[in-house]
Amino acid sequence: MQVEPENIPQYILTFFNEVNEYIDVLPTEFRLKLTDYMHLVAWQITQDLSDGLPDEHFRSIKGRFQEAKNTVLH
Repeated sequence: MQVEPENIPQYILTFFNEVNEYIDVLPTEFRLKLTDYMHLVAWQITQDLSDGLPDEHFRSIKGRFQEAKNTVLH
């Protein structure tokens, strides 16, 4: 699958870059949820279903990331 970078919403790229900094130390459970979310995002983009705005799935995974990150950092 190839997607033009301009088809990927900026908030997704920013989030994935932030997560990438911590991916090796994040809990396995979070990484599995992240993989599921990445599949959803890829499907939305390839089907041209993304409106470029965060949806409830993004808010959920971002919240889980913050929790996982806080757990790792403390």
